[in-house]
Amino acid sequence: MTKPIADLHCHPSFKPANNHEINDIWSYKRNPCTKLMFKGVLGVSVRRILVNLFVKDLATYTQSNLDSCHEGENRLLFLSIYPIERQFIKPDRPFQSASFTQRIILGKVFGIGLKKHLDSKIFQVLTGFSEAKVTNYLESAHESRCIDYFDTDLACEYQYLNDSHNTQSPNIEGANQPSFKLVSNYEEYVALANQNIIAGIVTIEGMHALGKYRSDDLFGDKLIDGLSESNQTELKTNFILNVSRLKNKAEFKYTPFFITFAHHFNNLLTGHAKSFGEAKNKAIPGFSNVFNQKSGLDFGISSFGKVLIKKHLLSRTNGQRILIDTKHMSLEARNDYFDIVKSLRAEGDQVPIVVSHTAINGIPTRARAAKQPDTNQLDKNSYISRWDINITDQDITEVFDSNGIIGVCMHDGRMPGGKFKALMKSYKRRLSNPESLKRLHTQMFLTNIFHIVKVNLNHIRAYNTCNEANPILEIDAWKTICLGSDNDGIVDPFDHFNKSSHLSDFKNRVIKGIDLNFDPVWRNFKILSIQEDSYSVFTEKELQDLMCGQTSEEICDKIFSDNVQEFLSNYFTKAYLEEGIIQDI
Repeated sequence: MTKPIADLHCHPSFKPANNHEINDIWSYKRNPCTKLMFKGVLGVSVRRILVNLFVKDLATYTQSNLDSCHEGENRLLFLSIYPIERQFIKPDRPFQSASFTQRIILGKVFGIGLKKHLDSKIFQVLTGFSEAKVTNYLESAHESRCIDYFDTDLACEYQYLNDSHNTQSPNIEGANQPSFKLVSNYEEYVALANQNIIAGIVTIEGMHALGKYRSDDLFGDKLIDGLSESNQTELKTNFILNVSRLKNKAEFKYTPFFITFAHHFNNLLTGHAKSFGEAKNKAIPGFSNVFNQKSGLDFGISSFGKVLIKKHLLSRTNGQRILIDTKHMSLEARNDYFDIVKSLRAEGDQVPIVVSHTAINGIPTRARAAKQPDTNQLDKNSYISRWDINITDQDITEVFDSNGIIGVCMHDGRMPGGKFKALMKSYKRRLSNPESLKRLHTQMFLTNIFHIVKVNLNHIRAYNTCNEANPILEIDAWKTICLGSDNDGIVDPFDHFNKSSHLSDFKNRVIKGIDLNFDPVWRNFKILSIQEDSYSVFTEKELQDLMCGQTSEEICDKIFSDNVQEFLSNYFTKAYLEEGIIQDI
């Protein structure tokens, strides 16, 4: 029997909660078409051509609508609620970081002034939101003195998910008609086994979601500890109150399992990593020219942020524990958080590190990664992206030691280095033969997977050398890996695996990619061994060593299902979340 696929990070409610034209969480819908939004004169629109430069690689359609999940055998979804950051809706006019030519293009696309009607069209195309919703967000970003993400945005999307609970697909009839149910703990999830049900676990992306900000502070350049005393007190009070509200079962029956502490922009609590791509050349701008991420970039966790983590989110005295997702954290913030986790573990409190949707960068340590700026030049001769938003080998071992979990994404914007991008561009020209591009993306995913295993296995063997009486099983090198697609997160997905309906096919191709790795038909798509400044092909002996005696099917069951199930059995139980009791691990 095929095991159901689990996805540690996706956004099924993001578009429908923000667009009344999307009937429900089940149904597929495309974003507004640029041809209709920018009609031009006699059907010719320069602006449309330029906007298409920004959106051509993005998923401008629903990816994880529940019908799509059902088709792709995706039965366990970690439902990430994301209140869209107002900095994301307020481009960095007058685009001073761009070249002269880029500024001309950006002026044509976004306008140099505050032309909100133009922003509305662009952001409808980018997000799939309705015009009314986008207009509300624009007014909030440009005119409001206070931005309350919790009551305005988070509560709305949560309510949408809650209203979708216990619904059935309106598009599938008969015995095969699936249902959707939210679950608040592992015990509720297990009770749904072997039924035609898609289970959902609520999570949140971005700690800004719990904030009520003064606009001047939100768009400023300080963390919370640098604000005036009165503004600090006001913001701190709201964060603490909103954590308590999330843990109040009368208000939020489905308390989020984890929260991504950082995101794209300064939330005043912690530093974030650079996530927007650089311009490819001096003529065509990149997302980093449009959106300013500099405020808070690369900072550590503020002193209040550490208190909020230890005394409120991870605490059980104020309700069930909410875990922390380290995706988007800066290197320094990860240093700070991992220190917290290690100190708690020394006290007997097991806190697993979650990285919900990420990729490897092949760099040994965070200190080494901090010495290299995130630029196109850094990635130019690399197969994978070296940017520090991706995880170092040190991060991988920290997750292992915490008994945590890593969701590997499927993301052309986050994973590839220059070498991969060149190959991808070459294969995309061969439109009549998409098979090579499918194999290339399978290779990228497997290269990430086997690198994590290699790092874990070396870590285990080093430990066992010094602890012969109590060794760690080598097969445990596989236990921290799962899928974190980031579907519907405004991403650039793998071209032919760009929706949840493709996940079952992708899993089968990953199995095939392992089995055929040394077959001549697969010679250009072998799994690669990543070193800090180079890469090579794994030998058959090396690959067999990393597989630890498992078949390709057993490996893929771990990645796409079993590891998440095991993680939930330890950390999503009522006993752990409320009392700190876990089974032996």
